[in-house]
Amino acid sequence: MGRYSGRSFRLVFMCVVSILLFVMELAVAHIGNSLSLASDAFAVLSHLLSMVIGLFSLRASTISHHRKSTFGFLRADVVGAFGNSIFAVALMFSILVEAIKRYINPQKTEEALLVLLAGIVGLFFNVLNYVILDCCYCSAGRPLEDPGTAAHCDSLNIQHEPEETMRKEKKSEALNIRGVLLHVMGDALGSVVVVITATIFYVLPLGQDDDCNWQCYIDPSLTIVMVIIILSSAFPLIKETAIILLQMVPKGVNVEELMSKLAAVPDISSVHELHIWELISGKIIATLHIKYQKDRGYQDASLKIREIFHRAGIHSVTIQFEAVDSPESLEQKDTLSLCSSPCISKSCAKHLCCPPRALPVAHVNGCAEHNGSPRLDMYQSQGRGRPELSDVAIEVSLDGRGSDHGQTFTKTQGDQCYVNSTHF
Repeated sequence: MGRYSGRSFRLVFMCVVSILLFVMELAVAHIGNSLSLASDAFAVLSHLLSMVIGLFSLRASTISHHRKSTFGFLRADVVGAFGNSIFAVALMFSILVEAIKRYINPQKTEEALLVLLAGIVGLFFNVLNYVILDCCYCSAGRPLEDPGTAAHCDSLNIQHEPEETMRKEKKSEALNIRGVLLHVMGDALGSVVVVITATIFYVLPLGQDDDCNWQCYIDPSLTIVMVIIILSSAFPLIKETAIILLQMVPKGVNVEELMSKLAAVPDISSVHELHIWELISGKIIATLHIKYQKDRGYQDASLKIREIFHRAGIHSVTIQFEAVDSPESLEQKDTLSLCSSPCISKSCAKHLCCPPRALPVAHVNGCAEHNGSPRLDMYQSQGRGRPELSDVAIEVSLDGRGSDHGQTFTKTQGDQCYVNSTHF
């Protein structure tokens, strides 16, 4: 089908249908003075925007990386789904205000037959869109490669994945498509509301001189029901996308359980600077710092740590190993939570992602673990003075070798760190 095929073609087709449906419903709503039909028309407009964003996201997601966006444009659909949901909530709020005004000043629905026909046409196309989009969503959940091949290529040689993790990853592959799907369901229900309202006025018509009775309150009442239905689908989507944009710990990831499993890995003295966040729904990223004994090889520990995260559904992990010269005594174990090399200069402390603090997270091999550095006043409270760190000017040239004409950095003498970044 040329440039557009598969999900892209379905979204293009739905966009064209939604434009025609929006114009038709808005015109008939103005002629027939139907609030429920006008509300359904603006709901179609909101969902049209979401489909346009979904189409752009599908096109942009093919860009794996860009010089100005190292992660590519994978979050385009997340931002679009969040913005569209906020727009839908604002639109439904304005419709709710209009419905309340109809209670204060009730109005009749005119041209009931025309409104009824428009509602039936809208219901038909909304059901058609739902069927098309449901097929689109189902195709998005299919794996792109043979499961046997993936298991054979797994470096961890894990043959049996937890079924719950696999279902979670399959369900979360098309966030914006799911959002559009919920919107189309709301559209279909809105069309049902229009059909019910128009049918009542068509079967029990009110003359020009007749006063408004209970029939005049059917339209705003069912409109409020439609607003509640649409909001019930918008708020969960706002919450889900906000969790991703705020880089919070994804749902289903138990940080305490991960820390306990990491603590069971032999020869690990400390785990700190643990960050778990979601790039897009289903793609979780983790970074952490590990203090490891200097005389022990850390490749085995790296494999065990990656396996722990792999089983938790986290497949992109960056591990920074920090060398410990000798096993610390029990009195000095609290200092293990101090990062050996947060940056090459002490003046960069205010620019770190995690400011110095002492928040206990877990106990690693009998050591109270913190998610950052202890506050400076801890040393005074424990009768110890602030540790003196002598600064040594190190000149590093662009090619990585020491020279007399390089950029000068400041680094502490005890700052020795092995960095092992693994991405898989």
